[in-house]
Amino acid sequence: MKTNLLRQFLLLCCLVVLQLVSSRVWAQTASMSLDHLKAIKAIKIGNLEKDTYFKSGDFILDRYEERPAYVFNYSDGIPRKIYLYKVFTAADTKELGLLAIYENGKTKETKPFVIPGASADRKAWDAYIDDLKYVGEKEPGLMSALGFVLSREMALLMGGGTKEEGGEKKKEEYNFCFPADAVVTLADRQTKAIQAVKAGDEVMAYDAQTRQLVPARVREVTIHEKSNLAIAGVWITPVQEVSASLSLTQPVLLEATANHPVQTATGAKKLGDLRSGDVLYRFDGATRSVAAWKVTAAQSNVRTVDKVYNLVTERGSYLVNDVVVLDK
Repeated sequence: MKTNLLRQFLLLCCLVVLQLVSSRVWAQTASMSLDHLKAIKAIKIGNLEKDTYFKSGDFILDRYEERPAYVFNYSDGIPRKIYLYKVFTAADTKELGLLAIYENGKTKETKPFVIPGASADRKAWDAYIDDLKYVGEKEPGLMSALGFVLSREMALLMGGGTKEEGGEKKKEEYNFCFPADAVVTLADRQTKAIQAVKAGDEVMAYDAQTRQLVPARVREVTIHEKSNLAIAGVWITPVQEVSASLSLTQPVLLEATANHPVQTATGAKKLGDLRSGDVLYRFDGATRSVAAWKVTAAQSNVRTVDKVYNLVTERGSYLVNDVVVLDK
């Protein structure tokens, strides 16, 4: 009897806190439908520790406030973790809600909870409540862990503890794109400004497993318009020349919004996180393959523009200024 009352109390706490959080964080958002909720629940995250920002289908997932997982060590010896992601629509970067991933440290089993925003459809809220009741009650420790995380986030919001003004990250941070004059390498090795690329065009892409260049069809071209969008830049030179202390090749500038992901020797990184010494890959016309180029300088704001572009390809990558970049 006491156990059932405790579970009902925890469920009530989760619902009250979520209503407060959603009213403060998601006042200006897209409305989450039941179909949205089901699609977000079905997203598979390959590495919860490393995959903090990525695009999956029609959605963008971004680790909430860039925080690591909440970790709980219970008396039963089983560690439990809660990972939080903000969820945005990929088309217009409107915020939909939160995705909370619970992980059992012993079984490594994960359970997703999609938390709708304040303007969500009632059916989406009903589905979330059902998950709390029917999934949460079957996993010891889940409800208390989730309840603590949501309560703490609410306390931080009430106290102004988030890093961005008004408790939210600025929407433009989620527009990962290139300026209109960014040069895209086509499959036939010709080039075209990204603003001229159309859905159906074939561009050059990169297969990270084989480390080979491959053709890929453009599925979609996304465009975002906003005054004074900051464009970051990195200057790169061939690794061989850098290691030999030579400077025979003119440095190449790669420009994009600071959060656009690029392929590096250690995996995907946001352009704004690149530092001197990071290794990128660039098409070498002489060998018709990719070569390692090293970052020699970085600048957070090279210029500002009012319109930016991104390509969505079959391979998840393409080349800008012959440098391998990712589309998610």
